[in-house]
Amino acid sequence: MTKSKIRQILQEKGSLYPSELGHHFVGISGKHLSGYCNIDPALPDIDFIAEVTRLLVSQFEAGQVDTVLVPATGAIPLAQWGPHFLKLRSGKPVLGIWADKIKPRGFVIQRAGFAEAIAGRNVLILEDMINQMYSVKELVRLTRELGGNVVGVGALVANRTATRDQIGVEQYVRMCEFSYDAWDAANCALCANGIPIVIDEALGHGKEFQELNPVYPGGFISLLKPSGRYNAISA
Repeated sequence: MTKSKIRQILQEKGSLYPSELGHHFVGISGKHLSGYCNIDPALPDIDFIAEVTRLLVSQFEAGQVDTVLVPATGAIPLAQWGPHFLKLRSGKPVLGIWADKIKPRGFVIQRAGFAEAIAGRNVLILEDMINQMYSVKELVRLTRELGGNVVGVGALVANRTATRDQIGVEQYVRMCEFSYDAWDAANCALCANGIPIVIDEALGHGKEFQELNPVYPGGFISLLKPSGRYNAISA
């Protein structure tokens, strides 16, 4: 499966919101974004998720990885498929864990046995999507604080601005590159043009922005129906 085919499938499933759709998102970093990736619509297709994860972890030295760490929640399947395919290649058991989100933003390793799965081990961090690198940088920091060694970072989807040097790791692999613009809230071109902010919890952190800025002149919109299904969105 090629990278272009992966992107095509994600578009068909409604996971990618490119800039040309004219939407306005808020990332976990607080930056405002003209595009967004939501892996949720692709997760029910376990064959697709398994194959993309297999291709992703095949870029790393299987025998070098002791633990796969992912951020909750969309990336949790990677904490299962990643170790599975790494073990198939090396014959060595690999642990799979995740970091839970905390408010207002950030991550914590809090579940029983998870910190022990990092300390003194070689850790591969896998992401479903890397937008502005906030989440992945937090996972790198947490891993090192807990005494783990980050052997690399892999992502199913990543913004073109994310680089190995900025993340601070030796190896960085992405299966699909997704491009969009980003601004600090104070200098957002979308805010200046009064573009409504998306507040669906699956599509960024616009709801948190709404709570802090209820009178934003551009208003707020939802792209998801109450059932959780998506409104009509062009691929």
